[in-house]
Amino acid sequence: MYFKAQQPVVLASQSPRRRELLEMLGFDFRVIPSKKEEPKPEQFQNALNYVINCAEVKAADVAKKNPEAVVIGSDTIVVCDGEILLKPEDKKQAMETLRKLSGRSHEVITAVAIKSGNSEMQFHETTEVTFFDLPDSWIEAYTNTDDPYDKAGAYGIQTLSGLFVEKINGDYNTVVGLPVARLARKLSDAGYISLSGSRVEC
Repeated sequence: MYFKAQQPVVLASQSPRRRELLEMLGFDFRVIPSKKEEPKPEQFQNALNYVINCAEVKAADVAKKNPEAVVIGSDTIVVCDGEILLKPEDKKQAMETLRKLSGRSHEVITAVAIKSGNSEMQFHETTEVTFFDLPDSWIEAYTNTDDPYDKAGAYGIQTLSGLFVEKINGDYNTVVGLPVARLARKLSDAGYISLSGSRVEC
């Protein structure tokens, strides 16, 4: 089972995790990260508006130079008690973030914006993640690695920090960074991709 794209597809993200998830669908695409500066969270009334805007900014920026393509922009945030926990700037901030998440539940929101010519759409998925109580020695050891520093919330569920996770409620791939199952349906419904293989096309 695989899909074919009906026109060029561009992923407007430099995330290797999003690239790997999109590759699951089987069609060729290019990766062209947006160079547009992301807005600041304090400019928005709530976390959802912020993450949707970030995804839309990425898609719109790359679409300007690739008008023939279907451009996919995405952004992921971690929210705990209404606070957006961005990528940590240093070890101290990473440790503070993980201590906030320890023994508690938080939300991971991934927004996706799809732009093709004058057509655009967006959607988002929210997954609840619950952490075990984290020993400070584990936090210390993890933040001594490079892993937390390019990830919202200072962790990646698909890496060693997946050991912190007691349970999730929702789509696992939303936490990784791209809700690819729902994305496939959106792209298919819009006619941007079609299912191919075993003489089946729909």
